This record gives sequence, C-alpha cells and structure tokens, in this order.
Amino acid sequence: MSKTDEQTPVKAAAPVWRTRLLALAVTMAATALAWVVANIAGVELEASQPGGAVVPIGLVNVAMSVVLFGGAGWLARAILDRFAKRRAVLVWRIGAGVVFVLEVFPVVLAEATVGMKVFLAVLHVIVAAILIPVLGRRLPEA
Repeated sequence: MSKTDEQTPVKAAAPVWRTRLLALAVTMAATALAWVVANIAGVELEASQPGGAVVPIGLVNVAMSVVLFGGAGWLARAILDRFAKRRAVLVWRIGAGVVFVLEVFPVVLAEATVGMKVFLAVLHVIVAAILIPVLGRRLPEA
C-alpha cells in the first residue's frame, strides 16, 4: 500500500454551539475593551432617550446587553434552523441587518455627548461585525 492509498483522517469541525458561544464571548471581550478605551479617553458614559432619565452606561450594562441581545439572536437563529431550514440563513441575515439598522436610530436620538454617541455606535458595529457573520453562517451538512 503506497502513501497515496492511505486515507488521512479528517478533522471534525467544532460543534456549532461551541463556535457561537465563542463568538458571544469574543463579542463581550471586544465591547468590554471598547468600554475601557472610552472610559480612559474620558467619554462621559451616560445617556438618555428624549425626555427620559439619565442612565449610566457601565461595563456590566454593556456585558449584559451583549449576552441578552446576542443570546436572542442565537435563539432566533436556532428557531429558524428548526422550522425554516431552507431559508434560515437568508431570513436570519435579513432580520439581523434590519435589527442593526433599527438599533442605530436610538443612538442618533439619544441625549448624550458626541463622544458617547460615537461610543454607542462603535459598540453596535462591534457586535454586528462579530455576531452577524458567525450566526449567519450556513450549518454544515449532516
């Protein structure tokens, strides 16, 4: 038997849940880093919606938002994979894009400093840049 006849073992891909969990953790770390940079830069980390109370934007708020909304995106994708198998990727990507655009509007309307608005916009871009490609991937064929 020659070397070319031997079969080389194929490394199995990581489970989908592990890849998605890692993406969520990376997103949390990236947004936490952005918060630290904004804090060091002296950005006033508080905002309010028009007519609303001023809300401080702390590191815990940022992390919990990533877990809550990133987890909701993951759940939406899992539901689509279960019930809309053929169109899950397309529907999820369109939905994620729409949610991203709708989430940017409150940033523009928020009563906050320019630095805070830039910080909030950067946070949204970080989350979208990491989670949309990972959660929007096609599942491996079974």
